[in-house]
Amino acid sequence: MKMPRKNSKNRSSVNVSRRGFLQGSMAAVVGGLTTNVSSPTVLHGATKSSNQLWRERIRPTGPLDEMYWARVRKEFNIVDDISYMNNGTMGPIPNPVVEAQTRYLRDLAADPRAGGSLEPVREKLASFVGADPDEIVLTRSTTEGMKIFCRGLDLQPGDEILMSSHEHPGGYGSWRAREDRDGIIVRTVDIPAPPESADQVIDICEAAITTKTRVLVVSYPIFVTGLLMPIKGLAEMAHRHGVLLSVDGAHALGMLDLQLHDSGVDHFSTAGQKWLLAGSGTGLAYFKRDVQEQVWGDMWRRTDRNEEGARKYEVSGQRHIPSARGMGDAVDFQLAIGKQNIQARVRTLANQLKTCLHEIPGVGIGTSGSAEMSGGLTTFFIDGIPKANTQKALMDREHIYIPGSSLNDFACRVSTHFYNTPDEVERVLSVVRHIAENRSAYSTAV
Repeated sequence: MKMPRKNSKNRSSVNVSRRGFLQGSMAAVVGGLTTNVSSPTVLHGATKSSNQLWRERIRPTGPLDEMYWARVRKEFNIVDDISYMNNGTMGPIPNPVVEAQTRYLRDLAADPRAGGSLEPVREKLASFVGADPDEIVLTRSTTEGMKIFCRGLDLQPGDEILMSSHEHPGGYGSWRAREDRDGIIVRTVDIPAPPESADQVIDICEAAITTKTRVLVVSYPIFVTGLLMPIKGLAEMAHRHGVLLSVDGAHALGMLDLQLHDSGVDHFSTAGQKWLLAGSGTGLAYFKRDVQEQVWGDMWRRTDRNEEGARKYEVSGQRHIPSARGMGDAVDFQLAIGKQNIQARVRTLANQLKTCLHEIPGVGIGTSGSAEMSGGLTTFFIDGIPKANTQKALMDREHIYIPGSSLNDFACRVSTHFYNTPDEVERVLSVVRHIAENRSAYSTAV
């Protein structure tokens, strides 16, 4: 459905506040959503009244239409006159989470004993992703969680690691280091962008497995294309061959309703600063209980700390306690909205974008149109138009910020999270249409 476009000169007059984020104008009810959401547990450190206030503001009490999502957007703060569509790199932090982290920092500054236990955060995150607390490592990034698994796994020279050719450096870098240091072999397999089906992806990966393959490394989703690799099917296939499945899920936490036990994966590492909106220096890694005996920690003897579960992988010095505790508040914020409500909102906006991009001549899409294989990341390109020119036109004409994509020289990536609006998506489309219709003006690299 084509959305009405607002005149950028008058945009501020139709919005409540730029600093409260750009407010959407649609009143259509988003289908497939629910007002039955979990009641998040309140961590210590905040007054009951302050927690109640923001929960009352964002808890769904009726249809999840644009009026509801505009109410949620008021809980954010962002630079004036910018439509931010890049939380795939770094997401804005909701005000209640900022306030909680600030409160924790002030408490520590006044009394260094006030750090408190991080176990309530671990328990909350475990429940949020469908795992047990003993399987959760509190990390500072996706990369840290990927490194712990890679560096701790017993491997011999000649053992093979199989991964897609679109993995992030944070996911493949430590494996390449072990290739040089330990003589393991890293092999890559090309996945179409987009693939025809989940079965095609599984078949491609299975055909590449050899008797020497020990680990299959994939992303969920792939940061370049937004493809949701079919991790449940891949886990079942890999296990038939005696192969472990390690997942770089940097973008999944806060975008998708994760159920890690059900997925069957052996290892999953994800970030807090992206779709969870928890701020930098946050993340978690999942180590399936059955796999932990195969993965060494770098600060303990083999049998010293097995009773601690995955906690043994956290022995790495000091951490920023306010940020770590703030992950629990970020989870509370999303639970107040509802995980499935967020996932549906993310996909509704992404589908609006992909459907309309398909209709523009000269525009290609690297992201699957299947709901099973795509989430909130959409990669597109305009034939012959350098990505930097597309980015600049979006900023100059509509004050929309998106990054380029490494898919090719022309590709850009749009993140659509629950705080974005159909109007912002339509404004992206209006600029893409303008470039496609005037490509000679944009074809020269700047």
